[in-house]
Amino acid sequence: MPVGRRSRVRARRLTAAAIALAVVVVAWPMFGGGGSYTVHATFQNASQLVTGDQVKVGGVAVGEVSKLALDDHARARVTLTIDDGDLAPLHQGSRVEVRSVGLASIAGRYVALAPGPNNRPKIADGGDIPADDTQSEVDLDTLLNSLDPRTLGDLRGVVQGLAGATSGRAKAFNAAMYALNPALSQTAATTGEIVRDQAAFERFLLESADVVGAVASRSSDLERLVPAAGSTLAGIANRTASLDEILRRFPPTLREANTTLVNLRGAIGDLRPAVRDARPVAPLLNETLVRLRPVARSGVRVIPALRSLIDRRGREDLLGVVRTMPSLAKRAVPAFESGVQTTKDAMPVVRALRAYGPDLIGGQVEGYGGSGSIYYDANGHYTRISFQGGGYTLTPAGVLVLQPPSAGGLNGYRTGVKARCPGAATQPAPDKSNPWHPGGGFPCNPADDPR
Repeated sequence: MPVGRRSRVRARRLTAAAIALAVVVVAWPMFGGGGSYTVHATFQNASQLVTGDQVKVGGVAVGEVSKLALDDHARARVTLTIDDGDLAPLHQGSRVEVRSVGLASIAGRYVALAPGPNNRPKIADGGDIPADDTQSEVDLDTLLNSLDPRTLGDLRGVVQGLAGATSGRAKAFNAAMYALNPALSQTAATTGEIVRDQAAFERFLLESADVVGAVASRSSDLERLVPAAGSTLAGIANRTASLDEILRRFPPTLREANTTLVNLRGAIGDLRPAVRDARPVAPLLNETLVRLRPVARSGVRVIPALRSLIDRRGREDLLGVVRTMPSLAKRAVPAFESGVQTTKDAMPVVRALRAYGPDLIGGQVEGYGGSGSIYYDANGHYTRISFQGGGYTLTPAGVLVLQPPSAGGLNGYRTGVKARCPGAATQPAPDKSNPWHPGGGFPCNPADDPR
């Protein structure tokens, strides 16, 4: 073979080898030259999965179902081939679910994969995801077939009622669903906290079963309650305008209530010492409240009458009387002020006359036709008896003539006696308790006392 031709053949062979090598290099990563990662998942039901169904993470295809089989317990053993190298290997805690492509799809299924946390142990190539971390598809037909005809009829009524309630209110319903999202999120968090305390949750379920049993025993009452609740809801639906107004005013009310509750928090802190001190009195207060029940029942009848007394048509109620108080006050206040000043001016006279009270009573009240006296000593009340006479005598001509003091008889008298001291209207007592001589400046003269 000529040298030139030989060199051309060699060049062609080298070119073909280079092309073949480039094809291998390009096809190696494309067709699994690096090897696929496989994992086996155990399901209670294969849910119409078929070989070739996609495996998705967050809606993105990362592999496919490569094999379906049964394990020793007649459960579906599904082999998943993961082509995305970033996900290999998976970690324990990974979950897989069989889902439908859509409600219109009869057999369209895919496997939704949720990789576990990276701090958990790895699942080796060909490892297993246990049945506790898998979820089969629940077909809508299966769910509906599990319901009896009566339940299906009630469900149909609920759906139709919901359609009627939301008819023409699509915008408001969408706004309500948008506002409901945070509440649902908080509900999920609350549910997680409840389930976390397993013992308390089990106790709650047991006690709830008792409550449900008690409610079930009152089925007749529940049957009457449901129509009543329907009538109530219908009445509420007829007052949509009022409800809209209430909801519009509700946020400002909540803001005001927030301020009030903040202030109330401080007031509660201040009341705690008083509450602690009131604990010993609490049983007595309870007894008092029990005894007040009959009073409260009677007050139910009294309060309407009291309200009529306080506020009714006309000016004869209490509010009408109160409204007249300003004009009455204009006249009464000057009268009271004048009365106060008169009382102050009369006090010296009253103080001077007060000491002569016994003399006035003994002389003016008991003196006419009686001989009693209101004086008393350490032994109690006592009475003096005396002969009484006058300073005049009757002449044969029927004329009263004043006798001189020097005239004989039992009624010697004096003239010009004008300033007797208190208690001088009768003879002095043996213990010298009368007459009473007040201090200096008192308007009485001891010389006018009885002799």
